[in-house]
Amino acid sequence: MAIDFFDSEIAVITNGMASSDNQDDEFESVTTSAEVSGMELRMLAPLIKNNQTPKFLAFPGYAKLYCLTLIVSDADNQMAGSIDLSGFPRIGDNETLPISKTLYYWQAANESSVSPNQIHVMCTVMKSKKTLRDTAGILQTLKDDEQYKGLTGQLSKLARNVTSFNAVTDTIVQIAGVVGKYLGNVEDKALGTVLNSYTTIHGDFDKTGVNTFSYTTRNVDFKFELTIRNKQQASPLIASVVSTQATPPLPVQPKQEHEEEQVQAEMKPL
Repeated sequence: MAIDFFDSEIAVITNGMASSDNQDDEFESVTTSAEVSGMELRMLAPLIKNNQTPKFLAFPGYAKLYCLTLIVSDADNQMAGSIDLSGFPRIGDNETLPISKTLYYWQAANESSVSPNQIHVMCTVMKSKKTLRDTAGILQTLKDDEQYKGLTGQLSKLARNVTSFNAVTDTIVQIAGVVGKYLGNVEDKALGTVLNSYTTIHGDFDKTGVNTFSYTTRNVDFKFELTIRNKQQASPLIASVVSTQATPPLPVQPKQEHEEEQVQAEMKPL
């Protein structure tokens, strides 16, 4: 069964800064991409406004949900991209999914390191009609799927070509469709989907610090943080490390509310 990820009522397709929450004009600007020494893209807890499960008598209206995330960039170690699939058994209206995790992380290893020019990320929340399946097992099974292997191989080649923007995003959507095939017993339309593309041409990496992006769909609100760090912000000690090794980790973000419920899950290679 094909899943409709991009119904106009449940999907948002954007270029990053078009929906930035930042209003601070004091952010330091990056003159060229060569100045970037580190970047991190983090997904905060999506808000499920409506899980499309009505309350009835003793039934509280909880839903079983999947959250699928796909990401790819043109950095040398990210050509094939990454994938994450998580299941949540009891989610009600106006509740957040217990997710707060890094989707993408890059640091300059030395002075000659080339920073990414584009990062593409798709995140979709789907409702399961029956008991949730083993998400780790599904990701393992995907590795043997011929269509999946063909698409990931194609994606690796496309990511190297800065002019193949639409082809990259189309391939990401096709990969999501293959994953949906293995989920089984899910609604034929996602609760909410967001497809973001962050690029140097669009200026998404121009402002250092933490840049926050919010994307609203009918049923789900998504929120991301893109942290950009440049070499000028580093101390002399850090700057010397940049030229020989990797830069120090990006600043730790403030603790989110209900942090004890957050799930830290590493992205898996495609």
